Amino acid sequence: MTEKIRFQFPGAEDAGGVEDDLTLAIFTAQCVHGRPQTRLQVRYFVTEDGQRAAIEVAGPAGEMALRVFLGLCSARFGEDGFVVERRSQEAGSKG
Repeated sequence: MTEKIRFQFPGAEDAGGVEDDLTLAIFTAQCVHGRPQTRLQVRYFVTEDGQRAAIEVAGPAGEMALRVFLGLCSARFGEDGFVVERRSQEAGSKG
């Protein structure tokens, strides 16, 4: 099952910071699960202004990258400094 997670960062002033944190989270997952598995299980997008990001995860490497990214977001913006919306979708379905 694939999940799409959308983030909003109302206080983000720097898109680079959000993307840097996401890149670090993916690198962490690669260290544990390997690069090929992580590449298959994580996709992401960050808007130019850094106010929004979307991550699509599937499997343990994707979940690990997501958890690390959530921890980095909490450290950067505080627990109440961002909004997360998680949507599940079955493999092969559009969404």
